[in-house]
This record gives sequence, C-alpha cells and structure tokens, in this order.
Amino acid sequence: MARRPNKKQKRPLAAGAGRSPKPARRRPGKDIRLAPRTVRRTALLVGLLAPLLIVGLLALATNPDYQAPCTVLAVLVLMAAVVGLMMIRSTGWVIWPAVLLGVLLLVIPTAALRAQLIAHRGVDTRVVITSAHSGKDRMGKVSWTCGIRREDGRPLPHGSVVGTGCSGGSVGRTTTVLADPDGWAPPATLDDDLSFRGAGVYVAGAAAVLWAALTFGAARRSLGGRGRR
Repeated sequence: MARRPNKKQKRPLAAGAGRSPKPARRRPGKDIRLAPRTVRRTALLVGLLAPLLIVGLLALATNPDYQAPCTVLAVLVLMAAVVGLMMIRSTGWVIWPAVLLGVLLLVIPTAALRAQLIAHRGVDTRVVITSAHSGKDRMGKVSWTCGIRREDGRPLPHGSVVGTGCSGGSVGRTTTVLADPDGWAPPATLDDDLSFRGAGVYVAGAAAVLWAALTFGAARRSLGGRGRR
C-alpha cells in the first residue's frame, strides 16, 4: 500500500536555490528613533531651556499671587523635559537621576529666592497680629499662620507670617517682621533662618547644571552608540 504524502512535510528545495536569510533580530530599546540633528536640538531644549524655564517660573512664584499658576506650569515643563529626555535616551539609568534633579528644581527655588529677597530688601516693620490659624502636617506637627497688619493700621501686602511667636494666644500683640517694601515677597519673622533657606539658590543652580550635564551626556551616548553600528 502506497504511503500518502505528508502535507506537513517540507518540500525539497530546487537545485541551486538557497534558503532566504533570516532577518537579524533588533534589540528592543537600543535604536535611536530620532535623527542625529533632532537629538541635538532636543538635547538643547531639554538641557538648557527646560531648567531656565522652571527656575524662571518659580522665581515668579515668589509672589504668592502667582505661585499656583507658575508652579503648575513649572511641573508641566518638567514633565515635557522628562519625555524629551526619554526620547533622547530611553535605556539605561538616566531617567531616575533626571527625576530626582527635577524634583529638586521644583521644590527649592521658590523658598530660597524668597529668603534671598527678604534678606537683601526686607525692612523692619512693626505689625499687629490680627488672626491665628493652626494646621497639622503629615507628621502631626502643629504649625500656626498669623494674619498681620501694620501698626499704623495700613494693610500689608501678603499679610501673613509663619514661625516662632505665632500662636493662638498671640492675637492682638505687636511684633516686628521683615517686609518687602515693594510688596512682592511675603513678610518673614525675625526668627527665620534666612541665610540657610537662601543657600538653596546654590543647590538649585547645581541641580540645573547637573541636569544639563545629564542631558548632554545621554545625547552623546545615544549618538555614539548609533555611530558604532
């Protein structure tokens, strides 16, 4: 009895015909999707323009009237910068240091610049405490915020302070604060360590420089990796 041909059995190749070579497997995440010129331009935007925009927006946020919108815009700029950095270099350990530096750029500049403004421009001003409100942080620590006005009755821009000497029993008392004559930055108590808070400007500057170095280093490695292929 003749055997039926197995349909699944591969047919022999014709004489002189060779098998088509299998396509080389591409390693995921290793290829640069952007052209070299685009990588360089993206690196310039992410490494230089992004930290300048973030610090500039947070400098405007030293005025409480602009703090909320400027902070939101700074967060959006940081998110766009992280996405741009991922486009430049999607592999390796570059993302987590970038996120850490971005958080430092968001947290430090506003308080540090306020301290610098008050330390250099603030004048002693006699004020009366008109109200006091308490609040608890996540650790359960109670902090007080006091409303103030000038001793002569004139209103004070951003008339509130937080710090030593502000409590529920301090309403009606007269004290001295450091106030910005132009009314841009909020007042500060004399007990605030302005020199320590103002030193954050140098930390923010160092974070911006490290961000730029990280971005350009990632772009250089990406371009160098493509050149070796």
